[in-house]
Amino acid sequence: MGSFVYRATKAQAIRDELANVSASSAVLAHRVIGTRLWFLAQAHTGTLAGRKWIGLTLIECRGGEAVVKCLDETLGPHYYDCPLSYLARADEPLGPHAGPWREQVRAFHANRFAKRTLIRCGARVAYGDHIYVLRHKLGRAAGRWLARATASSFA
Repeated sequence: MGSFVYRATKAQAIRDELANVSASSAVLAHRVIGTRLWFLAQAHTGTLAGRKWIGLTLIECRGGEAVVKCLDETLGPHYYDCPLSYLARADEPLGPHAGPWREQVRAFHANRFAKRTLIRCGARVAYGDHIYVLRHKLGRAAGRWLARATASSFA
């Protein structure tokens, strides 16, 4: 499966890709994560009519052009942030790559959950001779601001 390039914004490319999928399948759910458009679809034509499957479209936009690459789970894409709810709603995987890919998606989410649970209020971190206790989260944006402020205070 190749990529194609055309003039579009990211929003236009997302609408176009969902419309393309809708030509042969009903889009049951979709989510955009960065440059990835994940969708759960149910085929309504062909030999697999009625089958629910997971698809991925990579969309990169620069200078008014969109580069689009379409994949599905049977290709075992090397992206694992597919929403877990799609795995639960999709039919059994087809082909040799879909099953192992789904396991990697589950492992990705389990690892992400484990990391998040480590960073809870009250968590203790040893650094050198000191033990620090996390009293409250600042969030991602505050963390970036704090890193810039700390770096600039030493300059």
